Amino acid sequence: MSVLGASGGELTLSARETQLDGRAAYKFELSAISGEFLSKIFLVRDYLASWVDPKTFRSLRFEKHTVEGKRVRDDLMEFDYARKVATLDGKPIPIEESTLDSLSSVYYIRLLDLDRSEPIQLTVVSKHMFPLSVLIQGRETITTPAGTFRTIRVEPRSGSDGLIGKGKNLVLWLTDDERKMPVQLKSKLKVGTLLGKLTKIERE
Repeated sequence: MSVLGASGGELTLSARETQLDGRAAYKFELSAISGEFLSKIFLVRDYLASWVDPKTFRSLRFEKHTVEGKRVRDDLMEFDYARKVATLDGKPIPIEESTLDSLSSVYYIRLLDLDRSEPIQLTVVSKHMFPLSVLIQGRETITTPAGTFRTIRVEPRSGSDGLIGKGKNLVLWLTDDERKMPVQLKSKLKVGTLLGKLTKIERE
């Protein structure tokens, strides 16, 4: 990641097969750690984890542990589809039959047909349930430390919470192939623009 043209830190995404409460699940993880330069301005130590059903891809559990500046927060959300309720730190939130959390929605976008011009509508839950529109903005060739890729640029957009906070935008560049692998992301911050570029891919 870079902010104001200087190294901002490291962002890591991972996905693996696991189990949750004795049943098969996918687990997605994201960690964001600010580097020396950014930490002097705004310390970041974020960790997100999402468990989803491998057949339906709906969220089963979501954890978020964040240190952002002086703000420290831990959240836990569990999903009960029989009651159509997600519980966030003990508080019930109504949900639909198939609902995504803020991290699993990024992975779910990779399963969509992006050869279309009209926005794709998703349902996501954060502090409450909200609609998310995925805008397909075109194709670009992107160069990163991991190589040069033909990509599809998409922007998840919402008038509510959004994926990374109310009023904040996130743009993703996914490889223009069946993998739809994220190779670049961009978001505006209070201190400038965050730009993340793929540096390497590791397989277990």
